Amino acid sequence: GYEETASPAIALAAAALGSVLLVSLVLFLLPLSARPRALRRTLAAWGFVAPAATLLLVFTFGPLLFSLWISLHEWHLVDPAHPFTGLANYRGLLADGSWWSAIRNTVVFTVHVPFAMAVALALALLTRGSRRAVRWARLALFLPSITSVVAIAVVWKWLLNDGYGLLNRALEGVGLDSVPWLTSPDTALASLMAISVWMVVGYQMVVFQAGLAAIPRDWYDAARVDGAGPLQRFRHITLPGLRHTLFFVLVTSVIGSFQVFGLVYVMTEGGPLGATDVAVYHIYREAWEFLRFGNAAAMSWILFAVVFAATWLHFRFLEGRRAHA
Repeated sequence: GYEETASPAIALAAAALGSVLLVSLVLFLLPLSARPRALRRTLAAWGFVAPAATLLLVFTFGPLLFSLWISLHEWHLVDPAHPFTGLANYRGLLADGSWWSAIRNTVVFTVHVPFAMAVALALALLTRGSRRAVRWARLALFLPSITSVVAIAVVWKWLLNDGYGLLNRALEGVGLDSVPWLTSPDTALASLMAISVWMVVGYQMVVFQAGLAAIPRDWYDAARVDGAGPLQRFRHITLPGLRHTLFFVLVTSVIGSFQVFGLVYVMTEGGPLGATDVAVYHIYREAWEFLRFGNAAAMSWILFAVVFAATWLHFRFLEGRRAHA
């Protein structure tokens, strides 16, 4: 059953943790004179690292390895037998149209990332300065980034409701037809993308402002003396100076987009007609609605491979740009 299958992994983790604690205890009990100075320094360093390393081992790497183990088994929550199936779960996903539809929706969802970055960079340039109005504007733009995703989703679901939503009421008030924002396959995913832009643009703006502050003002002054206009200064000073910041925001935003879940779970539940069924929500349903944990674990590892490949391509692109610079 579950206990029989999980016991080797639990025993292995307990043995590793016990070994670390035993070695640390033996070294601690040694007399100070018997400890070489280098050993004392090493022991002190490991003493500081051990708590965080233990938490990382138990709560990060342990579950990762266990999910990989589950993905190689036919693991159903209500079935006590968990036979080893090798790569059968992965092969089954290759022919699962609903899974690849969720991957496609996730990739489409990431299209909002460059648009959000452009808006955030424009806002960062517009809100530079220390005036009180500018500070309040930055705060207002940043608030969605620190607000609960569930709260944001509930409010926007009410605003975009077909019958009583405030946005449709405003459209009808000016003589326009209401729009099925969340109930039409043609508009549901785009609506979630627009909300995501509104959520992340404040955080990205703050990151860009930090990058802009690191660019020496003397460069802009020298460019003005040489007759460079605003567009030339932006192209030849601002963008090159923000190269690493842009790359950081791009990679983290793409990774975050591949992990989108809260908006879909609260606002659309993957509908209508699967139009907003993204990868993480699909994995959630596979595990907790259909109780097929083996398939869900395999999906998680495939999603990890997709995100890793996307991140690797971004790094390769940056290295290529550096080589030609």
